[in-house]
Amino acid sequence: MKTIKLILSITTILICSTLVFGQAGNKGEKCPLDDEKIQAEKIAFITGKMDLTVKEAQQFWPIYNEFNDKMDVLFKEEHKITRELKKGIEVLSESDIETKLDRLLEIRSEKAKLEQTYHEKYKSVLPVKKVALLYDADREFRKLLLHKYKDHNCTPEK
Repeated sequence: MKTIKLILSITTILICSTLVFGQAGNKGEKCPLDDEKIQAEKIAFITGKMDLTVKEAQQFWPIYNEFNDKMDVLFKEEHKITRELKKGIEVLSESDIETKLDRLLEIRSEKAKLEQTYHEKYKSVLPVKKVALLYDADREFRKLLLHKYKDHNCTPEK
């Protein structure tokens, strides 16, 4: 009787672990979301939330895209440095660590300056109420995107 219980227990554990690992194995598969689709959804989402006119959209989107391109460069550099520090903290010299930390602070400062610069640019082409709606819509879209990625258990294709 004990042997049967043991076999049933082991079988149950194996079945459960197969199901759990089978679901987590989605990471190797291609993600159904891609950058072009995300960008199209973002444009539609933000345009709808801000209720942009055609003229406003024509002036706004080039500025917004330019801002995002510049921020993306800074985010990538920040991420790279953070990864280097996390993986190599034990082998990096004090001087290398200090240089990387100093650069991280510079990047944060550059991002803040960039936000300030583009805030003024947005206000030059949009009413301030729509600028406020932009910030809210941008935050909402990021939350929506995080939920989508969570559901798909993947990262977007590049």
